Amino acid sequence: MADRRDVEQRRERILAAAAELLETRGIANVSRRSVAEAAEVTIRSVSSVGSHRVDLLREVVSGLPFPPTSQRIQQQAADAADNPMNTILTVARDAFGAPASVWDVRELQAVVLAPFDDALAETVRERIMLRWEAAAAVVGQLRSAGAVDADIDDDAATLHLLAVGAGLALLEPLVPQSTEAAAWLSLVSRHLESLAAVDPPGLAYDGPRIPWRVRVLASASPGATARVLRVLALMRADVRSMLSHTHAQDQQLLDLVLDVPANITGSAIESALASVSRRSIVMRGSGDDAQDLFTQVLDGATDLVANPDSAPAAAAALALADSWRVLPASSGPDSSAEVMRLQWTPDLHVVLTRKAAPFVDVERQRASALLRLVDALANKPEGTGGFGWRITLKDGIPIDIRLARPADADAVAAMHERCSDDARYQRYFAPVSAWREDQLRRLAGGHRGATLVAQTLDGEIVGLGNVFPERPDSTESAELALIVEDSWQGWGLGASLMQRLIELAERMEFENLVALVLATNVKMMALLENTGIDWRRDADPELPATVVRLVAQLGSAQIRDNAQVS
Repeated sequence: MADRRDVEQRRERILAAAAELLETRGIANVSRRSVAEAAEVTIRSVSSVGSHRVDLLREVVSGLPFPPTSQRIQQQAADAADNPMNTILTVARDAFGAPASVWDVRELQAVVLAPFDDALAETVRERIMLRWEAAAAVVGQLRSAGAVDADIDDDAATLHLLAVGAGLALLEPLVPQSTEAAAWLSLVSRHLESLAAVDPPGLAYDGPRIPWRVRVLASASPGATARVLRVLALMRADVRSMLSHTHAQDQQLLDLVLDVPANITGSAIESALASVSRRSIVMRGSGDDAQDLFTQVLDGATDLVANPDSAPAAAAALALADSWRVLPASSGPDSSAEVMRLQWTPDLHVVLTRKAAPFVDVERQRASALLRLVDALANKPEGTGGFGWRITLKDGIPIDIRLARPADADAVAAMHERCSDDARYQRYFAPVSAWREDQLRRLAGGHRGATLVAQTLDGEIVGLGNVFPERPDSTESAELALIVEDSWQGWGLGASLMQRLIELAERMEFENLVALVLATNVKMMALLENTGIDWRRDADPELPATVVRLVAQLGSAQIRDNAQVS
């Protein structure tokens, strides 16, 4: 009896040593001698367990426990309360998100060698059948829910799932790991979503529901919206309202209000949408979200008439921002992917932040329009409204000068295209072939300071002026700059723009003005001189010799206006 126990204990030591060596060194570097040395037994003892390294591999693999991730997949499939899309995402996360947790490295070695050894092949076949049952259970659940397309064979789908999982596990140590986990999961989710029925059935669900607000950035292709709705249908989500907005040439922004089964988490919704969209934001909604959107807009406008000071909070809610602040126009961060900076008053900006997803152009336009609406309704010359002029240039030509808006981007870009190379060079000190995206973000408060546009009565922008802190940390000195389309120069427009920029600088409580001018720009020099302010040259060794830095103190003289204000 003692001898039998000794034999069993020796066998266990041999298999344990073989298992460790196969895991750390791989079968190519494992021999009976190395196993004997690790187990502290003779080579003959090792041969009694397996006469060849492949035999040792077979014995080790046959004793491996069934991976816990595969057990979870089976449990997921057996849970009748869960929904098809949650099952799909669980499979994606567990089976494909971390292949090493599903396929033991020793088992993978056996899979590779099995075609060349009948005994090993039989062992591997038995192991794979366990995974087959788990994957088949998933496919079966989806089939019973009517979520698998009728043209897809269950066995083919099961084999496909196994093949992808095993292939990923085999290749993972051999290929560059450059793809982020979230991006990979998105691809896999989309891959599995392709198993879904072309026309998903109405999945009955009578349990509790939770409202969610969802914003999806998707392709503008004809079938993109349908794919988003199909994924939501697989989650038993009811779409209460949806609006689609063009974001870019090949993109659209979908705003949706959903009622979703209570067992569906926000992260599950976001993961599901990742398979059919470029970006999404998912936020808990409220009972009011199910109300007609246009009714909500009108009710909200009514509330803002009564309380204009709530405009920043309303803009934050409209843009699904995490937080908002009201800051002086001369301080705080500039616009970025996570920051949306908007002009509210001439001297105040609303700064919104969001970490879930970058802000997009249509969100900026909406929030800016809301703030302008409040300004117009409030009509407070000293506060949130009344900042803009109708001027009359020489020969009686009317021009509107106003704060810029995000929607002005195309018109501003078109103005720069109409300007001569010389006009652009005089403004930017370098050749400018196109109005850049970072420059467009400056419109409507995208940067500290403010931007003015000069617009004809038919809506064409013909001039642009900026006032902004001279340095990122500056609160004392404001830099002024402007450009006027060539055909509108010499009519008094530049002088009027300059006056309004100086007025803005005063409202922002800057103490000094700075203008950087090419030494050859005689027109700009004359324009600054005619403001009535005492400008002085200030040497700056960091500037090239071709650029002159002019500095003036605000309030040094009465500002002149060469245009007539009507």
